Amino acid sequence: MTDQPYLPVLQRVGWVLVAVGLVDMAAVAYCIVNGISYVSRFNVFAVLAGVFLLRGSLKAASVIRWLAVFMLATLAAAVVMWPFMQPMSLTRAQLRLDTWTILGTGVVWALAIALLVWVVRELGREPVRAARAAAGRKARSLRIPAAVGGGLVVVTGSLVPMFLGDTASRAKALAAQQAGPGFQYHVTSLRRVHSAQGKVVLGVVAAWNDEALRYVPVQWEEPSDR
Repeated sequence: MTDQPYLPVLQRVGWVLVAVGLVDMAAVAYCIVNGISYVSRFNVFAVLAGVFLLRGSLKAASVIRWLAVFMLATLAAAVVMWPFMQPMSLTRAQLRLDTWTILGTGVVWALAIALLVWVVRELGREPVRAARAAAGRKARSLRIPAAVGGGLVVVTGSLVPMFLGDTASRAKALAAQQAGPGFQYHVTSLRRVHSAQGKVVLGVVAAWNDEALRYVPVQWEEPSDR
């Protein structure tokens, strides 16, 4: 171990990533069984990354650090863009009427950011850099994943509403039929699923006013292009 001082660093990060990935996979399974909304960020990818690090792969360490910076930039940009991606009145309603969910989401995001910062720092330690240099590997610029990750969120957040204009309007109309009058509406998610009969649009629309906050599921079919 003394002639390979970088190995303890890689193994330390590897064990943490394996543990985080397994916990995340267990959380996904629990939420699916109980019908709870949950966005997985690490799952099996963290486990695989951890396994490569446990095997002492310097190439994997470089790739994982690059990806960690990319993910960190996307999360940071999403936090900055959040006030512009939904109406402030909805954010206030969520803080007032769905406090625990918002706090829970904030804690998960904070832990994810802290983990990514730690991974970037650990995999950039001197023993790892020295081992990469001795192996003839060039240092990767972290400005590229940071710029790509942050820019992707900004561009996506700016352009998606334009592309989903008509679809989002239909989703809001369907939600209004279910929730009734007196609500404001904002589409929180939309996706298209292809089937033999055509395309099915699935979405969730937030409906809120001063006294209530609801998340209304909507669905409709679109004819196939064929």
